[in-house]
Amino acid sequence: MGLSLDERAERRRTLVRRGWDVVMRYCALAGGLSIILSILLLTLVLVYGAWPALRTFGFAFLTTSDWDPVNGVFGVLPALWGTVCSSVIALLLAVPISIGAAVFMVRLAPRWLAGPASFLIELLAAIPSIAYGLWGAAVLVPIMQRHVQPLVKELFGHLPVVGMFFKGPAYGFGMLTAAIILAIMIIPIITSVTRDVLRVVPRELDEGSYALGSTWWQSTRLVLGFSKVGIFGAVMLGLARAVGETMAVTMVIGNSDQLSASILNPAQTMASLLANEFLEADNPLYLHSLVAVALVLLATTLLMNAIARWMIRKAAQPIRPGAAAVPADTSLPIVVASDEQIMAKLTTPELLIARNYHLPQNRKVADRIFKTVTYACALLCIGLLVVIITYITYQGVSGLSLDFFTELPGPSDQPIGMRNCIIGSLILVGMSSVLGIPVGVACGVYLAEYGRRTRLGGTVRLLVDVLAGVPSIVVGVVAYVLVVVPMGHFSGLAGSLALALMMVPIIARTTEEMLRLVPDALREASLGAGATFAQTITRVILPAALSGIITGVVLSVARVAGETAPLLFTALGNDGAIYNPLQPFPALPLKIFIYATSADAQWQKQAWAGMLVLILLILVLNVAMRLSTRRRTHS
Repeated sequence: MGLSLDERAERRRTLVRRGWDVVMRYCALAGGLSIILSILLLTLVLVYGAWPALRTFGFAFLTTSDWDPVNGVFGVLPALWGTVCSSVIALLLAVPISIGAAVFMVRLAPRWLAGPASFLIELLAAIPSIAYGLWGAAVLVPIMQRHVQPLVKELFGHLPVVGMFFKGPAYGFGMLTAAIILAIMIIPIITSVTRDVLRVVPRELDEGSYALGSTWWQSTRLVLGFSKVGIFGAVMLGLARAVGETMAVTMVIGNSDQLSASILNPAQTMASLLANEFLEADNPLYLHSLVAVALVLLATTLLMNAIARWMIRKAAQPIRPGAAAVPADTSLPIVVASDEQIMAKLTTPELLIARNYHLPQNRKVADRIFKTVTYACALLCIGLLVVIITYITYQGVSGLSLDFFTELPGPSDQPIGMRNCIIGSLILVGMSSVLGIPVGVACGVYLAEYGRRTRLGGTVRLLVDVLAGVPSIVVGVVAYVLVVVPMGHFSGLAGSLALALMMVPIIARTTEEMLRLVPDALREASLGAGATFAQTITRVILPAALSGIITGVVLSVARVAGETAPLLFTALGNDGAIYNPLQPFPALPLKIFIYATSADAQWQKQAWAGMLVLILLILVLNVAMRLSTRRRTHS
């Protein structure tokens, strides 16, 4: 017998529901595969673009100090030295301050203070890099020229061997200045990760050390020693951030191709070399050599990120005494410790000697000293934020006027503004959001719902972390090769593609984490009620995690809104009210950079005003993200 009308209708509904299940699965899979494709594309484009230079110069490209575009001789050694040296100096400055601030927030600050202090320190990471560069060129460089560099030369310049690192005239610009700016920029990264690592140290370790007679500082030393692997991972993440930084370094390092041992002399990094010379490459070998620089920069950054994430995965997870198994649904291994292992830490010879042989008075003095140091580190971090924001606000307010929001850029002797740049930035962020948000969410859905326990899911998860660590200037170079060169001109489309690529890993990782927080009971209840998996995802799981997903979207928007480096190679900028995405496109960070590096006082005034507007926009987005996170936590 044939099927009745009701049976045929029910069969069609079943097929449609199964069809939507298939569509949902393949959309999520496409989001995951897009990450693999992006990494492959980045690597292949850079290798293909760099191959002519690598074939011409071979290993000498890394060991030669001559960078001569006129004669076609290219060696990246000065830029490689500048990158490594400035980053290492930045670490030497930032690590003690960061660890001290993290110890303060976890072990000293009362609960009502720890939250605001953490928020203020994290705001340092939200400030665009060009703001650090603008502040550094206006404030730090004169201080270095008049006070710091002469003092350093006087103290160390006459010493044998060591003196060679502190010679040369006091220009203000130079390696040391760039390192200080980098240190300020990586302090919030190292502080935040170290804070999270210290929070998951088992309480038994701390309580047991006090029971054995340790003072606060001795117990803190034990906790830091127990967490050293995770702290090292935080340091490596900060180092990777410093290696890939572009705009701030470009504005304060002096941009000299001369190889010098002195950290007071002007220098160059790989990122600043790309920013300064990529658009000036007037012959194929010159361009291929710059792409090779981007490849070396990418390889250096990815190596550091890989080391950092391995260390953090190994050490920065909760440790539960007597835990017997690792949860099967987690993406990171849980570090397990037995009671005997923790007691072994508590009875180290160092701790017992400190307990039995240190005089009580000396121990109290040490406690006071190191508590004071941690207070000072936290105050320094917060003070840096206050100083930078206050100075930018002071300089920017004087440049704000009605003309700033209504007029177009132009000669300084006429009313000028940044109307088109503000609108252009909003359009660029909107276009990149349209491109990046769906891909990021789809990838997050795949990782949380379909690929949680699969090898492909693990591979995609690893590559999401890799993509998140790619320097923005490298993304700009790849977008230039893939989009600008075939089109024959710069465009807003190329800029939005570069920004979208930077948004995807942030959204994907946040979406995955938020979806995994949704209780499995909701999934089971929905499926038990007859819903398909696609309906469960779209009507139950995604709505339950919506606030967290929005947080990731806001965080990614705040990240790309202040980016300058990738837009230098893609959008380029435009002084007219032209918003054709297929043409050179205006953007606020680009115009700020152009005005900030000019000698015209009126243009510099406009740069400060533009920076204030940009920072206010980003801070508003970050505050909104923080409030939504807090609301979700307490709901």
